[in-house]
Amino acid sequence: KKYPQSAYTGLQRSLQMKWQYVQRVTRECGDDFMAIEKAISTIFLPALFDVDIDEDDLVLQLACLPVKFAGLALPAPTTSAKLNYDASIQHTSHLTACFRGVDTFRTADHSAVIQTNRAELRARSSFRHSSRLDALLRQMPSAKRRIILRGKDTGTFLQVLPSVVNGTVLSAEEFRDGLLLRSGMEIQNLPSHCDGCGKPSSINHALECPTGGNTIIRHNDVKYAVADFAIRAFGSSAVRDEPRIFPCRPAAPQETPAPSNTRTRVPDTDLRGDLCIRNLWAKSTDGIIDICVIDTDAKSYRDRDPLKVLESHERKKKKKYLDACLGQRRHFTPFAVSVDGLLGKEAKTLLQRLSGLLAKKWDKPYASVCGYVKASMSLAILRATHRCIRGSRIPTSRMSSDFPQWEDQAGLGLFRF
Repeated sequence: KKYPQSAYTGLQRSLQMKWQYVQRVTRECGDDFMAIEKAISTIFLPALFDVDIDEDDLVLQLACLPVKFAGLALPAPTTSAKLNYDASIQHTSHLTACFRGVDTFRTADHSAVIQTNRAELRARSSFRHSSRLDALLRQMPSAKRRIILRGKDTGTFLQVLPSVVNGTVLSAEEFRDGLLLRSGMEIQNLPSHCDGCGKPSSINHALECPTGGNTIIRHNDVKYAVADFAIRAFGSSAVRDEPRIFPCRPAAPQETPAPSNTRTRVPDTDLRGDLCIRNLWAKSTDGIIDICVIDTDAKSYRDRDPLKVLESHERKKKKKYLDACLGQRRHFTPFAVSVDGLLGKEAKTLLQRLSGLLAKKWDKPYASVCGYVKASMSLAILRATHRCIRGSRIPTSRMSSDFPQWEDQAGLGLFRF
């Protein structure tokens, strides 16, 4: 209960692998794991979520699915035993034939058998998990079904190993809030009223309330995460904060006013982006990034597909900034993400671009660097969202009434020594 992230990682990455090895080398041992399966469903998962879970709750069945299928990658040991044993038999079929004297061992043949069986088993597993997820979704209300479907793309933080050195450790509340938000369950221990505006508290209100500036801090946290990747890829001199879209002075207004019947669009010379990255998409060219973090479950978006919501915000950003950036020979990229970590199309493209540059600079495999970038972004969004849910909104003006009372600087003379 005190360290849920470490407990989950230890079970999913270590202890589970031990009994799966036993299942791969032992025939028909599924019934021997009934005590472990019961302990997971009645002890471990309730402690992980810190809520009471009924035996027939769909969350228990959902937890058996992989993370990319909106689950927790904790398959039921009694049902996975036969699958693991059959997979082991297929992978070692060439070795078995060689031990029996039926065939001659060849490393190339053994590797080919493993590769073929792995692709076939992966396809079967994907079809099985997809069918199981569809069956579970049909039993859920539409609001929860919408959240669970997003969970296929918002569970990256579950795959991160907690490490103090790498800065990937989440507090118990951060991990549980992210877990409950992804599972469509009610967030626990919320106050009855917002401490900023005094309105009744709820998840949607906590994610949208502007009082106290938590939504601005959430936006800045995501911006700084993107800036960190860009600095590592290009260097600090190539990254700028809040760049002007029009870096030059605006032209002087004409002396003769335009006719009243014509509509002229005056550009906003004060337009600013969130980040400017030199050489992002082309050499000697600036790339302007503008970031927005959206609650896709807000009242105005509940009847729309979350990805469509992100696309609409990308179009709005392009309508506002794209022509102005192109006129300055600059590129523009909107970076739209949801509060639970769902990335828009343009955001994915940008992270893939930065991942490719970092992989080339660090001389590492692209897949590994891409996983690192996605995990870091997932953690940044999770922490920023947690601040909106749990963070204080009480302004400093309400903290004390002992401030000096004067209207100009004349009172400062009282403090001279």
